[in-house]
Amino acid sequence: AFFAAILRAPAFAEAYNSLGVTLATRGNGEDAVFAFRRAVTERPDWIEARLNLAAILAQCHQPEAAYWEYRELAQHHPGNGHFQFLAGTAALSADFLDEADTLLRRALLHSPRDAGIMNNLGLVLGRLGHVSDAVRSFRQAVALKPDYVEAWFGLAAALDSGGEIEEAAAIYDQVARLRPDDPGTDSNRLMALNYRDTLTAEEVGRRHRHWGERRERPCVQSHKLGAMPAVPRSVGRRLRLGYVSPDFRLHSVAMFLLPLLDHHNRDRFEIFAYSNVDKPDVITEQVRTSVDHWRGIQDMPDEAVVRQVRDDGIDVLIDLAGHTARNRLGVFAHRPAPVQISWLGYPATTGLAVIDARFTDAVADPVGAADLCHSERLIRLDGGFLCYRPLSPAPAPELPPCLAQGFVTFGSFNTLNKVSASTAALWARVLRAIPGSRLLLKTAPLADATVRNRVCAMFAAHGIPSDRLQLLPRIPNHNGHLAAYGRIDIALDPTPYNGTTTSCEAMWMGVPVLTLAGDRHAARVGASLLTAAGLTDWIATDEDDFVHRATSLAADPEHLVSTRQSLRSGLQSSSLCKGPAFAREFERQCFQLIEETNIFSTT
Repeated sequence: AFFAAILRAPAFAEAYNSLGVTLATRGNGEDAVFAFRRAVTERPDWIEARLNLAAILAQCHQPEAAYWEYRELAQHHPGNGHFQFLAGTAALSADFLDEADTLLRRALLHSPRDAGIMNNLGLVLGRLGHVSDAVRSFRQAVALKPDYVEAWFGLAAALDSGGEIEEAAAIYDQVARLRPDDPGTDSNRLMALNYRDTLTAEEVGRRHRHWGERRERPCVQSHKLGAMPAVPRSVGRRLRLGYVSPDFRLHSVAMFLLPLLDHHNRDRFEIFAYSNVDKPDVITEQVRTSVDHWRGIQDMPDEAVVRQVRDDGIDVLIDLAGHTARNRLGVFAHRPAPVQISWLGYPATTGLAVIDARFTDAVADPVGAADLCHSERLIRLDGGFLCYRPLSPAPAPELPPCLAQGFVTFGSFNTLNKVSASTAALWARVLRAIPGSRLLLKTAPLADATVRNRVCAMFAAHGIPSDRLQLLPRIPNHNGHLAAYGRIDIALDPTPYNGTTTSCEAMWMGVPVLTLAGDRHAARVGASLLTAAGLTDWIATDEDDFVHRATSLAADPEHLVSTRQSLRSGLQSSSLCKGPAFAREFERQCFQLIEETNIFSTT
């Protein structure tokens, strides 16, 4: 009927709008966009059609286009607070954070007691680095609406990013009480455990395993998907590897994944990528072209993804996210593949017994106690469990700043939630041992005065005045971020959660990284990286040794100069950056696991 109306009157906006509604209801989003856009073209002032167009654009993962439509409405109707809210929320989704801040504040003027506006404003403020303002906004939202789970969740995340780990953990517990057994909440709570220096490695592992048992139980009891089919796999056909991740994008995971994808033996392996990426970018396209098959799963429920994996005949399914944001561990809980592996994106066990193995190495997880903290079997890769390659060209390393300044600057560009109480105490010992030395920290929440004051207070408690600290916010430009390593002489690794990308970037820019080998994977990644790089002199065995090695490095500026000049080329020739060798070892272990399952037929 709509098509007939359009044929009779091609400028009939109402017919196009009605057609768009029908197409959207049927799940045909792209055609619905065309229909709504034509309706808006015919009647630019028709609010209903423009709202429909903006909504379907957002649904079709076109956040920028949705924002422009909502902004048009907000500009033409400045007295409509709801349109300001819609435009501000769309700006948030499109990463237009300054615009989102302005629009949501305007909406709040119209509705000063609207918890939803306060929640979204909190999200914007947190991403801008204004952590204390974000916390205040979330607290106002939950005061107005005590059962507002999303606002409680935002509050916990804001506290976490500002380094308030213990309070964040308590708020995550509150979220769990409001929404029990929610996968996103559970994963955030588990992720937060890795930052807490008050928990033992055994306790962290136990809590993950407890979650895994609860998560797997309904999957085992449910027969909705049926058992995994025992499909014979002919000897000689390529092994099918499936990588599952929300981070096929400009993200640290890509720095370590792309070298593997680029060097997989395509005569022996067929590569699938199951992408849960929310906002694709140039790196997304790079990953897409590096695999044989691309599957977008961001809008698919777990059961549908399970069927897709089984239909694809995946032999080895590899999780790259663990309990980080937008993970798909629910898919793995149904065991869609005969061999399932956890690797790269998470510094602890997933807790799922149906994940057969976790790829690590003997430095990050020494044989013994580490095995008892994991639900997966630990497979230790020879040469290290990571292979690093920058995503873009980097500026040349600069000379150590101590030459011009006359004092040594230590530094860390890690997130603030890694600067635990024990980390601050250790770094303060280093500063006390080296008179005149400074500590430079760079991370987004340091844009916030309240956060800066809290950090200064942490170090003041150990006798370090604020004039020995340099606190920098996020530098948006990546080259600017890398160039900032020219402002530090020696990088210090936090504990109990080491840096990974930050440590690799520091070394790539010629900066030595000093780490303390701890009692769990998260606290031993630094030691693993340095071992693979052939730089074991920068691995301390205890706190006294850490201070001693820091003092020795600081006392030898000539060595710091030579390190700046040679470190990048040394990394490139080390195991840490040898993509072909890493790929062969990774593949060898995959084949070994497959052989153990005996799934290949011998005919």
